[in-house]
Amino acid sequence: MVIKTEKSKAIKEFLEKDLLINLNMLGIIENVPEAEIYIDNVENPKGVFIKKDYFNYIYSKEDSFIDEVCDNFIKDGYYGFSGVEETIAKKIQEKYQVHWENPCYLYYMPKENLNLELIKNEVQNVDIKDAEIIDEFYEFRNPGSIDAIKKDIENRPSSALYINDEIVCWVLTHDDNSMGIMYTKEEHRRKGYAVDTAVDLAHKTLEIGRIPYLQIVTRNKKSPGLAKKCGFVEMGIVSWFGIIAGTPKEVID
Repeated sequence: MVIKTEKSKAIKEFLEKDLLINLNMLGIIENVPEAEIYIDNVENPKGVFIKKDYFNYIYSKEDSFIDEVCDNFIKDGYYGFSGVEETIAKKIQEKYQVHWENPCYLYYMPKENLNLELIKNEVQNVDIKDAEIIDEFYEFRNPGSIDAIKKDIENRPSSALYINDEIVCWVLTHDDNSMGIMYTKEEHRRKGYAVDTAVDLAHKTLEIGRIPYLQIVTRNKKSPGLAKKCGFVEMGIVSWFGIIAGTPKEVID
């Protein structure tokens, strides 16, 4: 039986057995106290399922856990899944109509790969006053993205390069502790600024005891090269996707 619970040492230890795949779930548990956590066994979990609004997070090597989550929590409606390991994502997608999908390459930086000599320009934290500019250029901008960006800036490490007090390149840390929303204004590209900010943020992340990682949509052909140049290592593929279960009320209406 899958039951609701609170974050615990047992959950953390279970997810850390497959640490790199589960960095996003560990981040959500750490940073989003309102997220709902479900497991099958309090002392010895074999699976973890997290719900937060539209998006869901799941990890288990047991098909029975995945089946039980789907049977009990996926009713008529629209559901999103974030950074799910590829084989688990396919098991869920086989059960429902896939609404959208963004497979991503998962990259992480081993501590020994950090090379601060790659930073050639002065980098600083992102100023909260620039949240609206960042949101304006955000590829996945939505009605709630400005608030999420402000929380990222206020609560987690960030890095940016400024020229004459104008922000020209930036990267933030999401609430799942992944690095993201990286962008360089077009007129300032091909100057190495993205490397400056990415390496600086990786350094800040390592300094607080976390593993720097990022998820790059597979259709993005430029960022993998940048990630490797900065010292990131490809781990595999995870998937962001949405499903439609049953006949949602919105369709009936």
